[in-house]
Amino acid sequence: MLGYVRAQMPELRMRDYDCYRALYCGLCHHMSKCTGQCSRFSLSYDFVFLALVRISLSGEELTLKKKRCIVHPFKRRLTAQNSEALRYCADASAILTYHKCRDDVTDEKGFKRLRGRLASLFFGGGYRRARKRHPDLDQTVRAHLSALRELELDTSAPPSADAPAEIFGNLMAAIFSEGFEGADARIAANIGRAIGHWIYLIDAADDFLTDRRSGAFNPYLRLFGDAPTESDWNTVALALKRLLTDAERAFVLIDPHATGELHELLCNILYLGLPATAERILKQTAKGESKEK
Repeated sequence: MLGYVRAQMPELRMRDYDCYRALYCGLCHHMSKCTGQCSRFSLSYDFVFLALVRISLSGEELTLKKKRCIVHPFKRRLTAQNSEALRYCADASAILTYHKCRDDVTDEKGFKRLRGRLASLFFGGGYRRARKRHPDLDQTVRAHLSALRELELDTSAPPSADAPAEIFGNLMAAIFSEGFEGADARIAANIGRAIGHWIYLIDAADDFLTDRRSGAFNPYLRLFGDAPTESDWNTVALALKRLLTDAERAFVLIDPHATGELHELLCNILYLGLPATAERILKQTAKGESKEK
């Protein structure tokens, strides 16, 4: 994922913040053990959200301990230990990161292609370890990204932001629901599908100005042209709100009494963090302020 799914930190209570950071540090440590040191460079709060959803559905008991690491050698930090959910998130991150790098090699030119080639070599070891444990997930991610690439390159397709976003949403539904069955699988898939759709749309808005300059594919360029109006961006904002509502409908089916602090963290991300991120990016893009600034 791309770093958009984060909590609204100032609104977190101290114990919720400690838990959130412990999961982030725990994911980093699990990545080093499961997919190698190089994979830690792809660490993202997005996959902490994935872990929160999966832990909440599985009922896994979290073990938090203070420990040092190479980034924080002088002060021990609270870290989630021996978590099956975090092990899975480390593998899912390695698989998704690698395939996105390979897509850059296929789709981009010049420096971006070279960067994608080097990144795929850099993350390749962790990917191969993750692929052995989750071959079906690897095939699913590969297939969805291939379908997404074909749609983005199809100039005869009707202009649409939802069509490619739906493919990415289905990819995330598969990642979120892997290994679950029954109602838990449906809840995880519905949350993942809505969040994946949302991520694609907000990332396209964040990249709009850069893509307009470079001539790269962007669904909003096809849909709105080079100069979207305020009404166009308001339409995008409404679509993003609708997707968050879809995620929230699935989220409320998770028992809040069984998840405790995790429930509060998920509430913060869904009801505060994601809306704030969408508002900030759409406002910057409408004003012509690219993310490079």
